[in-house]
Amino acid sequence: MEKLFQQKTKELLKDQAYRKIKEKMIKGEEEFTSENNLVLELNMSRTPIREALNRLQHEGFLKILPNRGIVFTELSSEERNELIDMRIAIETYSLWQAATRIKDTDIEELYHIIDMQEKAYLSGDFGDLVEKDALFHYYLLEIVGNTQFIKMYSQARERQFTVRAGKWLKNKPDVLQHFIEEHRTILNAIVQKDISSAVQYLTEHLEKGKL
Repeated sequence: MEKLFQQKTKELLKDQAYRKIKEKMIKGEEEFTSENNLVLELNMSRTPIREALNRLQHEGFLKILPNRGIVFTELSSEERNELIDMRIAIETYSLWQAATRIKDTDIEELYHIIDMQEKAYLSGDFGDLVEKDALFHYYLLEIVGNTQFIKMYSQARERQFTVRAGKWLKNKPDVLQHFIEEHRTILNAIVQKDISSAVQYLTEHLEKGKL
């Protein structure tokens, strides 16, 4: 029993380290770091941090350079554009499917998410704003409930948000506000049952992420 508890604790710490390091990268705080810095910043032991770093390196989020530190990797323009094309295919198809399933409670929740985005924007909380932006898209996919689409979306979106993307967005508050307005435009079209326009607005919204 004690052995099982220790194993679960180990996995929990590893997952926490993974999430915290990825969040640090997405926020665009820095392009370089080290294992020692992460131990101090995250106030965690070296083992879960090292395991999380190995996982992130395997997934392509960073490179561990022996005796030199850790570099958060960037996407090429081609990779970024391919991810956005995949998101457009998944999200627009799901939006057509959601048209016959969306409920009043879903509409209310989506407006609430937009309100939370606005609040995060006004308070200057960039991390929360990015999180709520993702939640809007995620919720639309959840209405249909295709677990593979949700998984692919989550992986693609996380991969889009590299250090460079985080820094660029932080310095473009007008762009961030425009994204919120575009979410509202998409949702208003859904409410009016004009799904073809909603799909068009969603496509245009996602296309703006291309380089």
